[in-house]
Amino acid sequence: MKLKKNIYLIALLAGVALMSAQGAYADVTVVYKMALPNGSGTQTIRYADKQHVRVDMLDATNHKTSILKRGGKVYAITGKVVQDMSQLSGMMASLGRGQKNRRNAQAPIRFKDTGRIETIAGIRGKVYRFIEKGKAHEVVLGRNNDLQDAVLGVIEITKAVTGMMPFNPADRIQQDASIKSMALLRLDDRVRLQSMNTRSVPASTFNLPSKPQQMGGVGGLMKGLFGK
Repeated sequence: MKLKKNIYLIALLAGVALMSAQGAYADVTVVYKMALPNGSGTQTIRYADKQHVRVDMLDATNHKTSILKRGGKVYAITGKVVQDMSQLSGMMASLGRGQKNRRNAQAPIRFKDTGRIETIAGIRGKVYRFIEKGKAHEVVLGRNNDLQDAVLGVIEITKAVTGMMPFNPADRIQQDASIKSMALLRLDDRVRLQSMNTRSVPASTFNLPSKPQQMGGVGGLMKGLFGK
């Protein structure tokens, strides 16, 4: 089992920003356009600091699911229903320990610079090709401190949800020094940076709409957030 592909790929590919990032200094809101099985959707990342991160995922039917990190806690929000994901964190930590050896055996991803340049949402990036599990992909990576901050937020949520697994999903890419401190602008035709701004993120963004519930419906939530 792994994180749902859209959020997982952004965390994985853009996670190279952590190779040189010493900390975030400004609020940032980033919107990625996602190609989904039922149409197009968006993923909006709002980052204030490591303890205040929110990711809103909107699908083609305007169904919205949010993941919110506030302090050391992570919550899943659907409508006004809030679920504390601490229980899931423990489950995923156990799962990670059980799969540690298998994941570490995977070969590192190698990037080939095509020599092409693309500008996406005002950010200039290099076009690379790589092969993952026998399938060729094209990715555009660029250097931008604010985008790195947003990526850092996704990584923080990922770490919290997975209970600090004993492996880092970005390790396979971080071995490639040629893309040091770069962040994701586009992945094939599936993920594309749509917009980014550094306006202050309102404190109310991190408010919970209701009292958190324990995860009684673990199976249903896992089906929505995670893919097999």
